[in-house]
Amino acid sequence: MQASSRGDGAEWARTVREHADGILASLEEANRVVDELLRFGQDRALNLYPQSLPALLDECASDCRTRATERGVALEVIVGADTAVVLDKHKVKQAIGNLLDNAIDASPPGAAVEVRHACDGAVVRIEVRDHGAGIADDVRPRLFTPFCRTKPHGIGRGLVLARELVEAHGGRIDWRPATPGTIFIVTLPLDPAPIAPEP
Repeated sequence: MQASSRGDGAEWARTVREHADGILASLEEANRVVDELLRFGQDRALNLYPQSLPALLDECASDCRTRATERGVALEVIVGADTAVVLDKHKVKQAIGNLLDNAIDASPPGAAVEVRHACDGAVVRIEVRDHGAGIADDVRPRLFTPFCRTKPHGIGRGLVLARELVEAHGGRIDWRPATPGTIFIVTLPLDPAPIAPEP
């Protein structure tokens, strides 16, 4: 009888721990939702200054490296020419950070997320590549729409916010499938003049 009571107590304690873990996870999710909503609603005025693009991308990677390490994902920055771009550093870091967060979440343990950049005339292109399963066919048409979620947590604002911040600079975000994974491409002008849309 006592053994049974001890067994029931252990089962009860395990259940309590599971519920407590679930509550904590829900609180963390709520905090993420509030944070994303606050960021999405913030002022969109740009504070433009020339910035070293390699240095900025290194900062973006450093901000995400701890979470990548926790997931067992390597974060690699392939350094290109030291290009100066006129941009709002905080907002572009936020946009690239959102892409890196998605790429880290999409990548299985042992995989790598790669960041690279290159100049092409009056624009610079930044690529963020993961080695995950790719974007599901049913998600592709609504990828940049509000509340389109490509991962279990979050509220589907990351890509929308990234696109808005990039477009505020006269740039754009595109994507293409890779083998394996997905590549997101941020195109920014070297100066803040708008980029004409692709035909």
